Amino acid sequence: MFASKRPCLPAFCLGISVTLQAAFGIELNASNPPYAEGEVIIRFKDGISVTEASNILITKDLELSRHLNQPRAQDNSALPVCALVRDSNRSTAELIEALGSQENVLYVEPNYIRRPFLSPDDSDFEKLWALQNTGQTVNGTTGTSGADIGFPEAWTLSRYESESIVVGVVDTGVDITHPDLADNIWTNSGEIADNDIDDDGNGYIDDVNGYNFADESNDVSDNDGHGTHVAGTIAAVGNNTTGVIGVCYPAQILPLRIEDDAGNMYTSDLVEALEYAVALKESGVNIVAINASLGGSTASTAESEAIDAMEAAGIILCAAAGNDGEDLETTPCYPASYTQSNILSIAASNQSNGLASFSNYGADSVDLAAPGVNIYSTMPEDQLSTTSTVTIDGTSYSAAEIEYSGQTGTEGVSGTVYDCGLGYEADFPDEVADNIALIERGTLTFSTKVTNAMNAGAVAAIIYNNTNELASPISYWTLNTDADWIPAVAVTQSDGESILDSLPESGCVANYSDSSQAYQYLSGTSMATPHVTGAVALAAWNFPDESMSARIDRILDKVTTVASHSGKSVTGGILNLPDMVNSDGDSLPDWWEQDAFDSLENDDTGDSDGDGLSNLAEFIVGTDATTASQYKGIESSSYSSEGFSLNINSLEGRNYQVLWSESLETDSWEILAEDLSGTGGTIEVQDPDASASSQRFYKLEVELED
Repeated sequence: MFASKRPCLPAFCLGISVTLQAAFGIELNASNPPYAEGEVIIRFKDGISVTEASNILITKDLELSRHLNQPRAQDNSALPVCALVRDSNRSTAELIEALGSQENVLYVEPNYIRRPFLSPDDSDFEKLWALQNTGQTVNGTTGTSGADIGFPEAWTLSRYESESIVVGVVDTGVDITHPDLADNIWTNSGEIADNDIDDDGNGYIDDVNGYNFADESNDVSDNDGHGTHVAGTIAAVGNNTTGVIGVCYPAQILPLRIEDDAGNMYTSDLVEALEYAVALKESGVNIVAINASLGGSTASTAESEAIDAMEAAGIILCAAAGNDGEDLETTPCYPASYTQSNILSIAASNQSNGLASFSNYGADSVDLAAPGVNIYSTMPEDQLSTTSTVTIDGTSYSAAEIEYSGQTGTEGVSGTVYDCGLGYEADFPDEVADNIALIERGTLTFSTKVTNAMNAGAVAAIIYNNTNELASPISYWTLNTDADWIPAVAVTQSDGESILDSLPESGCVANYSDSSQAYQYLSGTSMATPHVTGAVALAAWNFPDESMSARIDRILDKVTTVASHSGKSVTGGILNLPDMVNSDGDSLPDWWEQDAFDSLENDDTGDSDGDGLSNLAEFIVGTDATTASQYKGIESSSYSSEGFSLNINSLEGRNYQVLWSESLETDSWEILAEDLSGTGGTIEVQDPDASASSQRFYKLEVELED
């Protein structure tokens, strides 16, 4: 077997005491509260209808702002009413006092704020060590070889095809157009985009790629970068010659945005997002896990109940343990500290398998660790800096983008540069059509100048300042609206006058952001958690019929135990993908053994069907280990005047190469044919240099390929 291409290696918590006193009594400190003031989450007792609940609220001059529960596909009975209630004229404490004593109310609690767990980021790292650590140096720190999650080894043992896997990312949003994510973003087949209609009747309009619960819209874009980074670690597109690769790169990402523009994540939005995912699961979407790289210091009953609903639906919640360096046994962090069986609580490890200095831990509260330091992943493209340049007859000038300017490719747009005065309509000569306009700053707005240039047919505009300051520090260098503008850049007054003196002259305007740079290094338990979420997806990919609890056991039973993690988590270990896929350590993946033998008892060295191929060879070649007649290899050969012919009995889904040598005693083999794609039939390979009197030996190698 030669090298596999699957793949080539492919919270901050606000400090306040909130103490549960009784069923409804909560002592609230109003200074700097970790909840939305004037908002509560209320849960009515079973059997109380929405109408009855609304009537109870009316007696207190309140109304139901949002109903957080979602319909259950398998149960047509009415759900308990869990809702968000707001009143801008009353404090949270006053709302709890007013509603908590009502006979048909089960509980009332604050709408707590959750924040993403993110340690300060680092830039300019060169290696993606978490998936394959060879002891390389990253940011001045030399790692320990093998201190990784075993990604290449696991994928060498993984299935080629499986059913669709969906993973929810409840976070700051996701850049769904990122070139390394776009192909793996979940699409709602029941929804028609941008028709302002709830086509699938789930209560959410145009939720084609998930939903934004913070803004109650279908805009799931990432205004922070945290969620996009998490999504890339889970399921960035693999083997596409672009950027990074996700732990389970065939999985689909379901964006569940819960962060508002102020950076807050409210319990109400989190609860609704989790309920939304549960409803999708029960409608047939194969959601196997939700990543929650976020948390707060206070428990929420509504949040806990939403996780109960996930548990009943068979969805695993992967939750970050937090970045305060605290013991969760004494300083809980939620949702990681809830006790439901479907929660995996994750600490962060470093490049040498140690516990990251910032990571929370807990002998009974944290399940395992995963890489969370210097993690390289996707970032939103709109956070990229723009490169702007002007080149005139081979001379380059520094330039600055004018806000909302059109973009070019890295090669820019070229043409002859013409003087267009102050940019009045009459200032543009006929020759500027399909060429570049040079415009002086003054009198007219920038948008008017560029509009006139576009109407004259210019392909780009250069506006030179009335000082020697570049435009980028000046906030009012803008075209005002995000429209279909031509590239428009600014240069200094002296550079503009120098260009003016040389006209007419050929020039080039470049204004671009390089999508290949849309990646960044971040550290935190937020970065550790998606490695485990990806592992859950990988377990589901390889073992689609296993239960949620079996997937959790697969992950927790096969960690890499590390002495320094003893007493810091339930397992005392770090995520281990290969052993998760191959639990008995015999070089054969569990899924293949179960498919072939209905058990894990047949090891890799045996030859169960007696055809001369070991079970390991059968797995590599892709044949049935219980049927001798399914042998795949060099089936026959013949010699003619055209040379020597080999007939290879191939299998679809495998790649082959044929090598030759004049002696079996040498390690020197030369390639005769490579990149042969299996067809399920016979492939003929010719060796035109072979003669009837020559002695040659041939070797067939099989490559595991997606």
